[in-house]
Amino acid sequence: MEENADILKHVELLVGSIGVSISLLFGIFLLVTKTEQHKANFFLSMYLLAFSLRIGKSLFYNYFPIDPVIRNVFLAVLLAIGPSLWLYVFLRKHPQHQLTGKTHVWHYVPMLLFMALCWIIPNTRGALARLIHYALIAHIITYAVYTLYWLLKGDKKSTSHREQKIDSWLRFFVITTLTVVMLYFLIIQNIIPYYMGMAFLFSAAIIAFCIWWLQNPFLFKIEAEKYGQSTLEQDEIVELSGTLKRLMTSENLYMDPDLTLGKLSKKLGISSKRLSQVINQSENINYSKFITNYRVSEAKKRLVADKYRHLKISAIAYDSGFNSLSSFNAAFKSITSTTAAEYRNASKQK
Repeated sequence: MEENADILKHVELLVGSIGVSISLLFGIFLLVTKTEQHKANFFLSMYLLAFSLRIGKSLFYNYFPIDPVIRNVFLAVLLAIGPSLWLYVFLRKHPQHQLTGKTHVWHYVPMLLFMALCWIIPNTRGALARLIHYALIAHIITYAVYTLYWLLKGDKKSTSHREQKIDSWLRFFVITTLTVVMLYFLIIQNIIPYYMGMAFLFSAAIIAFCIWWLQNPFLFKIEAEKYGQSTLEQDEIVELSGTLKRLMTSENLYMDPDLTLGKLSKKLGISSKRLSQVINQSENINYSKFITNYRVSEAKKRLVADKYRHLKISAIAYDSGFNSLSSFNAAFKSITSTTAAEYRNASKQK
């Protein structure tokens, strides 16, 4: 029995350490590469480091005694989780927002105060110590609930698949955090009588986050940062985007196989850089993809139109603006998930 118990403890330590190790490593990675990443990722790293330090302490404390003052220091990091969650989500939704010291530092004041008083704050099994622990958990829950409310209240139909993915990720991130913290409360209340369950829960959450990140690496590459020094305002981007689309549909500029970013920007009366920004920030795609979408859309119309039935697919490709059949086939298959011939044949059978 003792041998089985020892094996179980080793398994608990191994599984619980997975989440802590991944979280620590990724949090450190985001910190050391902050010059290449958006400021939102700094707060994600703070979230990961705070959570992993707290869970790491639980793992260690399950096997070795820890001085009460040191335990208070690890308790204090709980006060960094809520603010980091909120600031990450806010900045991920508004990547061009300019933070100042006054707008975010005050969120971390409770943590700094707790650390400053860690040697006099009780950390026993008394009622006051439990009340303090509950307050720390309530602090995280308050931030998480408010962040989720803010996300859902401001939620509107996204204009692109990319934005929909970002919104889904942020909702998942906040709801998972809220779930983990609430289960943590049940564990310390002994309603779920398994202290190491928190480490298992954290590992499961981190693994779930990693799956999201591996499937959607763009979550850490925020395109708006590319234009951080631009003078273009959002209203101007919307206006220019509308003008661009009207120009494209009224004059069918995309049908010119030699159309370049420079030629199109001159037609619009703005610089190439500004046009690139308008397309990137309004459509979340680059210039090449933007034009290709119009050309494939034109080809789809011609493939099913009776007056173009006599034309070969290659002729339709060139007339739609493509300068080679191979580039047309690749673009058409990428956007429609079928070939032009299959698309045309399917329309004949309807």
